[in-house]
Amino acid sequence: MIRILSTLTMALLPLAMLAQTANPRKDAEKMNQRAQIIYYELENQSVTDSLRYYRNIMDVVDYSLKSDESDRIPDKKGQVKLRYETDNHRRISTLRPFLIDAGLYLTAHHYRQDGINAWKLYIKAAASPLLKNDKATDETGTAAFYIAQSELYARNYKAADRFADIAMQDDDVAQDAAEIKARCMHDQMVNHEDSVKYLSVLAELYRSDPSDKIYFAWIMQFYSHENRSFNLEDFVDQQLRLFPNSPVPWLLKGETAMHAKRWEEAADAYKHANEIDPNRLPVVYNIGVCMLNWGVGLINENAEKKKRKKKDTKADSIIAEARTCLEKVKEMDPHRKNVDWVTPLYHIYLIVGDEAKADELRPLVKKG
Repeated sequence: MIRILSTLTMALLPLAMLAQTANPRKDAEKMNQRAQIIYYELENQSVTDSLRYYRNIMDVVDYSLKSDESDRIPDKKGQVKLRYETDNHRRISTLRPFLIDAGLYLTAHHYRQDGINAWKLYIKAAASPLLKNDKATDETGTAAFYIAQSELYARNYKAADRFADIAMQDDDVAQDAAEIKARCMHDQMVNHEDSVKYLSVLAELYRSDPSDKIYFAWIMQFYSHENRSFNLEDFVDQQLRLFPNSPVPWLLKGETAMHAKRWEEAADAYKHANEIDPNRLPVVYNIGVCMLNWGVGLINENAEKKKRKKKDTKADSIIAEARTCLEKVKEMDPHRKNVDWVTPLYHIYLIVGDEAKADELRPLVKKG
């Protein structure tokens, strides 16, 4: 029994010694001193090497956070006496913004994990009680987005998805974070259920910004693979049933039909979208282009069949509508910052024989 107790006593001795030597006050003081020494070096701009400069910033923030953590541990009486709060706050509030740049610099110079650590340190600092009143300048979402992006490139999908969730709470990067989540889902698709979830995310992204061609390209890419379980036309029809009063499924239907060169169907879909949400520049432009292609198709069809002996009023009316749309686009976007309306409108002027208008646009067509 005595031997057993002796053995147990010896086993517990290191833990007892550790408890006696642990001194939060001294730890807080030590970390504060380390942080201040490096901070003094940064203040006096004695660091000329960028790598060392950014790592020093990380060290100062890290030591300051650790100092504050120890400083907040209650003493034996259960009281918290903050001795270094002012110093820690001053250093962290000054250097925290530079952690975003530190992460960008380190990852760009092949120190990927160090860069991620810099962004994680930013997030940790932002959550510190020291910065509870500094939320106005908080860029946690940006830091989380950069981590998610870096982890995605490294195919660490769980980490990428987790930090993308954090980034999505920031409106400035929420859309980009959602794209990362979609890519994570795409790369991890295994079964039918995974595909359904991925497709629902794509649909939500497309609804959020129909003008973004990336989302439509992803949907088309998804459906381009031979898969009997999924059909693009069925998906579009489902979206129309679910959201009949939204312009988005009509835009998707127009894009799909336009991609398949079904010009009449595409024009009709875009017109529905335009009725719900009038005068959106890309929509009016697409109506004009679809009507132009539809009219040209009728003209060519009639020419081949040698039936154009008399004036084709249907084709002419379609071309006239295309002209109206594209001239409206010209008024809305005279400097072609959003769409290049010159070429289709020039072709319309040639078709209707308006040489004066065509001459005005000809130099721009050549320049294009």
